[in-house]
Amino acid sequence: MDRKNKLIEKMGVHLEHKEQLAPLAARILADLVLKGKKGETFENLVCDLQASKSTIFTHLTTLQASNRITYYTKPGDRKKYFILSPNALIHSMDEMIQNWNEECDIHREIVKYKKEINESFPDDSDEKFDLDFHHEYLNYLEQATGLMQNLRTKLIENHKND
Repeated sequence: MDRKNKLIEKMGVHLEHKEQLAPLAARILADLVLKGKKGETFENLVCDLQASKSTIFTHLTTLQASNRITYYTKPGDRKKYFILSPNALIHSMDEMIQNWNEECDIHREIVKYKKEINESFPDDSDEKFDLDFHHEYLNYLEQATGLMQNLRTKLIENHKND
């Protein structure tokens, strides 16, 4: 198996679990990630992924309906060139940011609760909660969220320039 196929397989398994996709739909997405803006034709997907035309067509239709992929055509060429939908990545980033924000909110509540409990103990008590983990985890989530927001902004700006 060549390097490209190994990578498609590895990415496919990851996307299958992460996005809750059928294995072939995940491999189609992986192939499109590797092709980038150039896109991939229906015929090449059938050949590269070694699946039947009807199966590839069904998964392309499903991926388009879920706004994960789109296509473009070239003047004088009747073929469709399938690409990842730029909005799909932004949507995925938005979900990640939302999940991290919700997790931050939960940990802030935990810290508040544990601080209140700690106040009921003497200063030298061994029963006090150690809050270092929560503070470090909140710091991590806040940094990750900020970095993801910056990446999202850059992606949107780059998409406008295309």
